Amino acid sequence: MDSRERPSPEAIEGCIARVLQAERQAQASIESAQGRAAAEVANARGKARAIAEQAEARLAAARQSVEARIARHQAAADARVRDLQATLAPAEADESRLDEALAQVAASLTTGRTP
Repeated sequence: MDSRERPSPEAIEGCIARVLQAERQAQASIESAQGRAAAEVANARGKARAIAEQAEARLAAARQSVEARIARHQAAADARVRDLQATLAPAEADESRLDEALAQVAASLTTGRTP
């Protein structure tokens, strides 16, 4: 085409039609990509939610286990104290037996073992 030559109206319309078609295709590609991205985000959020729920369930189970273990140890220590109190009535207690009983209670509370 010579710089002095003007394109025909049909050629201009053809160019405009190609540009509009390219624009429609680009818009369709953008919408498709946005849809895929939204689906991936929703999927990732679902996985994150499932992981968080599983972690919370595990923490609750661990917490319950620890609390049960503490309650058992506390009950055992309380029972040991009651046994020692029954064995060492204040009227019969001498200082050496009382010291021995206190040492046993202390050992039971600190080590979890009863002598």
